[in-house]
Amino acid sequence: MSTPTPERDSGWISGGVVDAEDARLATGVFAAPGPSPVQARSGIRPATGDPGRVQATATVSGKVTVAPFQGVIQGTRASATGAYLVTLGQQKTLDVLGTNPADAGNPRNDLVVARQRDAQYGDASTGMTVELVKGTAAATPVDPAVTGDFIPLARIRVAKNASSVTAPDIDDLRPWTAAAGGILRVWGEGGRPTYPYSGMYIHRWDTNHLEWYDSTAGWRAVNNDSGWTTLTFPASWTVYNNEPPAVRRVGAVAYLRGAIRTGVAQSANPTTVMTLPAAFRPAVRHHWYVVLGGTRTGVEGIVDPDGSLNLYPQNDPLTAGQLVYINTTWLVG
Repeated sequence: MSTPTPERDSGWISGGVVDAEDARLATGVFAAPGPSPVQARSGIRPATGDPGRVQATATVSGKVTVAPFQGVIQGTRASATGAYLVTLGQQKTLDVLGTNPADAGNPRNDLVVARQRDAQYGDASTGMTVELVKGTAAATPVDPAVTGDFIPLARIRVAKNASSVTAPDIDDLRPWTAAAGGILRVWGEGGRPTYPYSGMYIHRWDTNHLEWYDSTAGWRAVNNDSGWTTLTFPASWTVYNNEPPAVRRVGAVAYLRGAIRTGVAQSANPTTVMTLPAAFRPAVRHHWYVVLGGTRTGVEGIVDPDGSLNLYPQNDPLTAGQLVYINTTWLVG
């Protein structure tokens, strides 16, 4: 290995002295960024076939299988180790209980990991292995420590006196990576990258929503859909034709729907019918024409920034039993 300098040798050049670290740094350029500008994000590359998934075997108790995968393991044992591009070329079976029987008195946590060893940094061998790391049985078991450069694939919770491993015993721990600039898949809020860059996109599997990172405001939803929230209203109004008032937000747009009927006559003064939750309120007053059912007339509808929804008959008061449709949209914030 050549003596490292601030300027590393570029990949694929004639006449250069490209060592292993230089080669890993060059290929790591194409992976999603990691904790520093010269590191990549460790994880499984998304692909068909559920890559890297750990599953209980259907025929042999006490064993698990690991699906083929390709991924990235970022080296951590030097300032510019570079990223290892790793491959499990075919399904691998791991014996969980055959050589390490369950404890009679306590459960334990085992881990399935993909670990990269490299003799350049003092390991006894060089290569990537998918392996089982046995935990210690305890009343409250914890995950075993794993040294070196690795990515976790699964946790196997081995119950006391267990004779088999089943699907509920396996916790999926796979981190995901992507190409540079690509949309990164994460399991949930806790899986958001701790080192995002401005404009980074993630796809959250718990909400099935896209989020992007704003260096000023943090993570922001892209067209986040709140679903319908049913609204409450005074007892003097009733729901018509199973169309309860409800509000929904998709991105920066709020949608209001519903059909209600007056129980008593309403004065010609503005009447507050309901109050919207804070997440759905406009920044400025919103006006629209509210249709009165069974007539060719309407009234003015107003949604104020404080969330109050008002009906404002322009001339005549609303009579008892009058049907009112409250369908409209506005921008939030």
